[in-house]
Amino acid sequence: MKRTCLYFLFCILGIAYCSVISAKNTTYTFIDSQENYQYSVRQTGENFTFKFAKNPQDRLTKVKAGRHVLLSVYKDDSINKNYTESYTRERARCFVFDSDFYTYSLCFLPNDFDTKNKDRFWGFVTQMPNWKWLVTRFLFPVFLAFALFLYAGRRQKL
Repeated sequence: MKRTCLYFLFCILGIAYCSVISAKNTTYTFIDSQENYQYSVRQTGENFTFKFAKNPQDRLTKVKAGRHVLLSVYKDDSINKNYTESYTRERARCFVFDSDFYTYSLCFLPNDFDTKNKDRFWGFVTQMPNWKWLVTRFLFPVFLAFALFLYAGRRQKL
């Protein structure tokens, strides 16, 4: 009985330690026109949340900084420089960037609810597979398996 309690305690401590290690902050620097913007990134489920130490002033610099977050988190060099569409989701301003096999969503969260940190620049990024990923990873192998099955069936009839 004592060993079972000890193993259970080690299991709980191990799970807590692994979750702390996996949720560590990673810091990066975005440089734009001789201005440095430090930010930290943390994985929160399927999303990655980011928080900049200093807020870029204009919208174009904010979108460039967000694209830098996408590049640093997902390491995908095929992400387009310009966003394809923008939308508002639950008061967050979101931008969509396309790449070869994924579509990325970059959302900036509003600062309306925190009066002390009104100039805070933060948000989250998400990666979603697009139709090219679906074709190459799912439909093409299924089509290939079906063609092989038909070929094997005709080969046996001959």
